[in-house]
Amino acid sequence: MSTSNPLAELLAGDALAHWSAMLHALPIPAAIVDAQGKVVEANRWLETDPGDRLIAPSAERVAPGLAFGADSDTRWRVRPLDQDAVVLLATGEREDAGDHLLRKFFSSGDSLFVVYDQFGRVIESNAAWENLLGYGRDELFGLDSWTLLPPTDTETRPQVEADLRAYGRSEPEFMMRRKDGSYRVVRWALHFDTTVGRCFGIGRDVTEEGRANAELERRAYTDELTGLANRARFLQELDTWLAGDHTPAVMFCDLDHFKVINDSLGHQAGDELLARLGRRLDHLAVTRDSLVARLGGDEFVVLLGDADVNRAVAAAKETLDAMTVPFDIAGRAIHVSMSIGIAVATEAGLSTSSALLGEADTAAYEAKSLGRGGWVVFDEELRAAVDRRFNVEAGLRHALKHDGFEVHYQPVVSLDDESIIGVEALLRWRSPDGVLLGPGAFLDVAEEVGLLPEIGRLVLADATNLGAKLADAGLDIDVSVNVTAQDLLEPTFARRSLNMLESAGMRPDQMLVEITELAVLSTTAAVPVLEELRAAGVRIGLDDFGTGFSSLAHLRELPIDVVKVDRSFVAELDTDPVTRSVTEALLGLCDALALDVILEGIETEEHAQAVRDLGGRSAQGFLFHRPMSRATFSKLVGLNQHQQRAA
Repeated sequence: MSTSNPLAELLAGDALAHWSAMLHALPIPAAIVDAQGKVVEANRWLETDPGDRLIAPSAERVAPGLAFGADSDTRWRVRPLDQDAVVLLATGEREDAGDHLLRKFFSSGDSLFVVYDQFGRVIESNAAWENLLGYGRDELFGLDSWTLLPPTDTETRPQVEADLRAYGRSEPEFMMRRKDGSYRVVRWALHFDTTVGRCFGIGRDVTEEGRANAELERRAYTDELTGLANRARFLQELDTWLAGDHTPAVMFCDLDHFKVINDSLGHQAGDELLARLGRRLDHLAVTRDSLVARLGGDEFVVLLGDADVNRAVAAAKETLDAMTVPFDIAGRAIHVSMSIGIAVATEAGLSTSSALLGEADTAAYEAKSLGRGGWVVFDEELRAAVDRRFNVEAGLRHALKHDGFEVHYQPVVSLDDESIIGVEALLRWRSPDGVLLGPGAFLDVAEEVGLLPEIGRLVLADATNLGAKLADAGLDIDVSVNVTAQDLLEPTFARRSLNMLESAGMRPDQMLVEITELAVLSTTAAVPVLEELRAAGVRIGLDDFGTGFSSLAHLRELPIDVVKVDRSFVAELDTDPVTRSVTEALLGLCDALALDVILEGIETEEHAQAVRDLGGRSAQGFLFHRPMSRATFSKLVGLNQHQQRAA
């Protein structure tokens, strides 16, 4: 290169030295020419005499893809360097990586392009990269690019340099500091050319993409109402603790009677209560270093890392104490309590997150059944109960599919002559080991897993069939069936039951539907359902009267026709004067209200005589008849004989 050339002298200065460095860094033919089209500097890929005239000065010399010279197939990319119309020319026909990078480098798109020397110093960049960082070209030239990383980022540089040494390429994603001090996240594709000792980078600003992903991740792992972790986040964290050498504990916190609060104050107030409850749980001293999450509804969980039973119990007690302070919701002081279940991983690495959470949930359920507002630790006794429920549920589902249920019948007699005037359908389950079990052995599980309505339909179908046959035989015997609260929650229960009666050919007035006070009072839908049945002629019986919420007022307010007095009254009639007086008053009241009375649990002659002395007319108990199979009952009342005579 001629030293007398003014442009060459200019290129030797600091201001344009980076253009020369760029020229020799490119792995493709390239040259710098002056305004007259003479080559002042060329890289080793371009074989030309510096005096050769490559392009004549013209306005078109800055147009990309300009064809010139003797070889019409040669194409050049032209880029202005300064006001003196100095241009950089490079061939564009070679389809190698270097040519591709060059064409990308000089594109006008949004991609970021930069060239570093072997020490990481910037020797060339495009406008997109300069605009992103807010620096001018002169400010970036010669800048150590690693100084743009956050001071706390001590891992990116050694990893990138190791990749470039080993593979010649790296695809990192890291934060870069802008001139104003803010940071952007850039994803790079870096290629190091050992031939020229230069690193070429193509980048993309993914800051907003990262923010969007962070927001998606936040939503995926956060409960929107409370701002706490959600179930997915909780299980993820619990999995991490269980995978290590840790024995974490889970506190399952279930709010007591939240439905009452929600229904009385409204859902908005209910949501506010849950949000405040979540904040209170998260700010307790015992949960300061723990993860608090909301599973949904009114269920919260706390993850205690490396906690034994004693620490978990202490945490539960502190949590319950915190609930004694009322919440101010809509100007009202709301007092709440919760039932807490505790489960502790017995040995590191053996428990699973879903199993441990399930154990804590089971313990909370047990705490509710014991009276609410307390805590229960999941132990082997509870585990046995869980195993029983699991086995019973599996057996019940199998029985539904394979006719494993039987309906037995216990007669109701007239105390005048002990003749049979009614019969109660009673459910029995023949378990997988062949044992015939009464409702007490499985009804709680059936109710818990929602099988009662389906099982009830089986009982009703058998009872209506029997009732129709009794009527056809001319036998004046009513048939009663027990109905649960779950049955009354079904909007179509009354209509479906009446359809079954009609389909079987049984008159509605032969049917007695028995329901407990607790079942009636547990749902507002109960009374309309009972009234619909009663309007069709079905009689309604109040079962187990004298237990639970029994109230004399209910005898007048509820749509009932029959009162069945609980066996606990009968058992003390001949020994307790108070019980005798109460029973006598009850019989008198029912008589005044035109209600029939059936006294249950008559097991001795003394019981029977005591009931007769008080004016009782109908009774049921082992003294007269035990529950029996349908075949035995049919034989007892001579149903087959009646049917044969009718035939």
